[in-house]
Amino acid sequence: MQAQSYRDAFVEQLIRCKRLGFEGFCKLGAVILGLVLVALSFHFLTSIFPFFFALICILIFFMFKYTVKEYEYSLIAGDFGIDIIRGKRKRKTVYTCSTKDIKELAPCGAESKKDGFSTVLDASIAVKSEDRWRMICEKEDGSRTLIYFNPNDRLKNALKPFLGARMDYTLPKEEASPEEVQ
Repeated sequence: MQAQSYRDAFVEQLIRCKRLGFEGFCKLGAVILGLVLVALSFHFLTSIFPFFFALICILIFFMFKYTVKEYEYSLIAGDFGIDIIRGKRKRKTVYTCSTKDIKELAPCGAESKKDGFSTVLDASIAVKSEDRWRMICEKEDGSRTLIYFNPNDRLKNALKPFLGARMDYTLPKEEASPEEVQ
C-alpha cells in the first residue's frame, strides 16, 4: 500500500554544490585584481574613479552571485528529473527520464567506471561527498547515461517502489506506534 502512495507523490530535493578549490582561487584572484585596478584608477584616473570603482564592485558581485550552483532532483509520478539552478535565478533542466529507464541505482563504491556511457552527469554535492549515489539510465534510443547525485532518505524511499531490485537500498523499518508497543 505504501508503494501506491508514492506513485502519485511529488518528491523533490535541493542541494548546493560545494565550492571547489579552483573556484575559490579564481574568486580570490578577482578580488585582488579588482583592488589593484581600483588603486591604479584612484592614482591615475582620479576624475573617473567613482565610475571605475562602481563598475569593478558590480562585476565582482555578479561573479560571486552567479557562481552559486544548485541541483534540484524531482520525482513526479514515476518521472525523475534533474534541474540546475545558477545564481538562485536561472533554472535549466539537465536530465529527465522515466523510472522504467533506470537500470541501476546504488551507492558509489571505490570503483567508478565511466566507459560505455554516452553521457556522464555529475549532479552531486562534491566528488568525494558522503552518501553519493550513481544511477545508470538506458533510454529507448540506445543512449546510456551515468549520473552521480546525493539523494536524501525521502527521495530514496520514493524511488524504491518504482525500482525494486534495481536499487541497492533497503527501506528503513517504520517505527512502531505507541498502540502497537503496549
